[in-house]
Parts: sequence; C-alpha cells; structure tokens
Amino acid sequence: MKKTLFLFSLSLLLNLTLKAQVTHSHWKLSTTKINDCEYDLVFNVTLDKGWHTFSVVKPKVEDEEISPTDIIFKADKSYTLVGGITETKPTPEYDPTIKKTVMLHYNKVVFTQRIKLSSAGKVKINGTYENQTCNDEICDKAPIQKFNFDLHGITSCLK
Repeated sequence: MKKTLFLFSLSLLLNLTLKAQVTHSHWKLSTTKINDCEYDLVFNVTLDKGWHTFSVVKPKVEDEEISPTDIIFKADKSYTLVGGITETKPTPEYDPTIKKTVMLHYNKVVFTQRIKLSSAGKVKINGTYENQTCNDEICDKAPIQKFNFDLHGITSCLK
C-alpha cells in the first residue's frame, strides 16, 4: 500500500512539474485605433535577462534548430489583414552551431499587424502565437498560445 501511494505521489509530482513549463518571454497584447475601420494589433514581448527570441522572418532554409516567432490569424470575413506583421528591428547575429546569420531580439520586441474591419458590430479576431527563446546554453520552445481581440466595427466599414 505504501509503495502504491509513493508511486502515485511521484507520478503526480512529475506530471505537475512537466505542466509548469517555464517561459522566458512575456506577452502583452493591445490595440491601437488608426481610424474607425483600421486597428493595429500589438504584441509586446518582454524577454528575461540573458534570453533572446527569433524574428518573424523565416530563414531561407528552414532548420529545426531555428523556430521563428509565429503569429497566425484565424481567417474571418469580418476583417482583413493589411500587409504583413512588422517588428522592431532585429539584431543580425552569426550562429556558429548552424553556420548561419539569424535575426534575434533581446530584452523587448514589438510585433504589429494592421487589420481592416469589414463588418459592423462586434468583431472577434482570434489566432495563435508561439516563439522559441534561447540563452547561451539552451533553447526553449514555449507552447502555442491562443489570443483574441474584441473590436467593434461601424457601418462605414462595410464599404
């Protein structure tokens, strides 16, 4: 009985430890109104000291070692994306382990996507984001996170 209780407790502890994944990037989402029908969706990311993350620009040759930041919007008729995602200027840095120059962000990065509403009333914009953070020793890939923005379109946005 004691052995069973011990194994159950150990299993529970390991399960909780694995689920409590540490992330070294902290995301805050906001919006900036451009006009009645356009908004900038803003993803502010603060990185722990000594950690960096990758640009949204995908390398020319996809490597498993490099996981660019990925922000994906769920398609919906109530809005359209205007252009692509912009980001604060990344730092190019040569990585000797993969023999490539990669684009990195340290300390803080802001990703922005402009959208145009094409619907009157409540508009929900949904999607996911994920990124990989690294320091001088290891890289951690954070789990995929969901996001949503609640906006309100007006009749003039229907044009």
